[in-house]
Amino acid sequence: MGSKPVGLSASRGAAVLGLSEYQTPFTVWQRICEERRPGFNAERGYLLPEEPDNAAIRWGGAFEDAIIELAQAGRLGCQIRDREGFYSIDGAGTEGGEDRFITCHIDGRYDGGTLHEGKTTGLFNYWDNWGEPGSDRVPQIYQVQVQHQCLCTGAREAIVSVLVFPRRPEEWEAEDWRCELDAETGHWLLRNDRLPEIAEPITWARVLAEMGLFHQYPVAASPSLQRLLVDAYSDFWHRYVLPEREPDLASYEDVRRAFPQPVGTVVADEQLERWAREYREIGEEISPRGRLGKRREELKVLILKSMRSSDRAFDDESRERTVLRDRQGQKLVQWNGKIFR
Repeated sequence: MGSKPVGLSASRGAAVLGLSEYQTPFTVWQRICEERRPGFNAERGYLLPEEPDNAAIRWGGAFEDAIIELAQAGRLGCQIRDREGFYSIDGAGTEGGEDRFITCHIDGRYDGGTLHEGKTTGLFNYWDNWGEPGSDRVPQIYQVQVQHQCLCTGAREAIVSVLVFPRRPEEWEAEDWRCELDAETGHWLLRNDRLPEIAEPITWARVLAEMGLFHQYPVAASPSLQRLLVDAYSDFWHRYVLPEREPDLASYEDVRRAFPQPVGTVVADEQLERWAREYREIGEEISPRGRLGKRREELKVLILKSMRSSDRAFDDESRERTVLRDRQGQKLVQWNGKIFR
């Protein structure tokens, strides 16, 4: 342990590997470069990604203490300590290196050294993505997170404790329930202005546990997987972070943040014309989640990435947006930083 360098935290590990639903490698790169050199994104003309904030995150944070209490009760005589402990190692997998860019905050440690990692999830997500309680079958992104934490701390095992919500937190919030941090005690409370009582997360958590909705998964440290993580992290750090070289833009949101103020007209080559026509032709026949919908999203990213890197001329129509025209001058698509059509 020691000072807190900017680096690849456990929550960023899955994103670097391309496994996260919530972050891309470009998102992680943007945030790290901004932390290392404030003003980096403004200098490049990028939009910084917004910090995620939704009902699942709010309720997950509010139930952290409750999950620890349930986890301790499941291991009699063991306390969970070192909460939010910070650890970091270098690219060789050792603590105290000159470039300690692999970092983590842990939820805590049981007496004896086993790591505690607490999660919340919805019922349907649990059925789809978690294995039999007592096994090590946790979602892939959590497997990466746990191996990352074991790597940084030297722990031989982690126990992932998950509290399963039978309803989506958005549904509770729609019924006027809200998570509120008490300023005096520092404890989370569950309030509903339509009801007189104030609930505590642990009260709800105990009821859910009695309903069979609290489970634990022991995950052993895997040196072979950890070596793969170190190799991937080191490659990302030295290939993209240190030289501040942009990684590939993997999603529409990546392009939107990297290409926020487009102007000028682009003359398409044959490939761009095909992408633009395919995108336009299938637009009215698809749903966003279908096979063609995913292909349409891929085409949007390919077109915008090429437009962003192309030389541009200016005309009356392209002084406030970027316009893509075919080689006969016909407009194919346009992009104003927010809307692609």
